Amino acid sequence: MLKSELHRIIKEEINKVLVEAKSALVETILNKLKTDIDKMVSTIEAVYKKQGMKFTEFDREYARLNVVFDMLTSIEKYTLPTDKLVSISSGVARNGSMEISSTINRDGNDYYLETDAILAGGYNIQRLHYRYITKTSLPKTNNNNVTSEYRDKIKKMSKAENYNNQIKTWEARIKKNTEHIEWASKFSDEEILQRYYEGENSMRHKIQPNPSWEEIVKRDAAKNYNNDKDYYYSEMKKYEQNSIDFWKKQNIEWKQQDNSNGEKEIDKLNKKLSSLL
Repeated sequence: MLKSELHRIIKEEINKVLVEAKSALVETILNKLKTDIDKMVSTIEAVYKKQGMKFTEFDREYARLNVVFDMLTSIEKYTLPTDKLVSISSGVARNGSMEISSTINRDGNDYYLETDAILAGGYNIQRLHYRYITKTSLPKTNNNNVTSEYRDKIKKMSKAENYNNQIKTWEARIKKNTEHIEWASKFSDEEILQRYYEGENSMRHKIQPNPSWEEIVKRDAAKNYNNDKDYYYSEMKKYEQNSIDFWKKQNIEWKQQDNSNGEKEIDKLNKKLSSLL
């Protein structure tokens, strides 16, 4: 419920930006490029899915916010709110970049403004974004009425994205722990002891089973057990039970505790998310 609420809030905040900035030019350009913006977001989504990463509604809206912000930055720094859009067209180049060509009228004069949007990811897929290269006959205005508003929203959403990613990481970790617990819980004590001897122990290598009493006597080690056969086997039984208990602790109890800690962390993160709404 919280994520869907965030999704709704993001859309409302984006719409507020355009209303508050009162830039007819920017609003017109965004409306004209709506289909292209959708395609650019879908391209980012496709890259995520190709890498086996989940792409949620939150991720989609956050990607859209960044696509629009970078696009507006490339356009607004050369334009004024009073400029008029004469024409605009777009297409995909051979290299996969999005080419946007427009004609802007200012004070009765027409100017060209062309932008190439190139997907750039760097070393980290979560830094995936579009880089814009702009050519124009317009003088630079360094106007940022709308982009400054977007920047504020992005700062807020960056914090939310960080919390959201931490939640997803914990959810994946809890899922993996739960699957491991289910797997480990199927083994009997005898099977666990066998696995322990075969290398699933703190030393991570094979351990020889306890020698027989006859072998202990042959090694002249019986005195370590008061020369008492029953005492020796009693101690070995304790050792084996401790080994079984430790295996269960590693593979079940510690995983359960980690899940419990994870659920508490998720609850804290959800509360932090709520404070941003």
